[in-house]
Amino acid sequence: MNPKIPCNLLVGIQSIALKVSPSEESCVRNAASLVNKLVRYYEKQTNSSDPAAVMAMVALDLAMCGLKFDAEHNSLQSDILEKNEKLLALAAEFTV
Repeated sequence: MNPKIPCNLLVGIQSIALKVSPSEESCVRNAASLVNKLVRYYEKQTNSSDPAAVMAMVALDLAMCGLKFDAEHNSLQSDILEKNEKLLALAAEFTV
């Protein structure tokens, strides 16, 4: 059994108390750090301290990053499959 450990974070202006597995703790803390960096960035860019507006921009930014990553991953995977098929066809030509 994987015990959960407490993980207290400050995300934006919100304090969050979570229980996470030890293997996830680093990832959760890094994600919170990234969100906080984006909060500071959008506070400066928009000259706004409205938490709802700033967090909306952060959410949009992170969602866009996820979608861009998925699109790039799918494109790379498609390229690899295409090249693999070409190699298999070439190998089949030389098989007796």
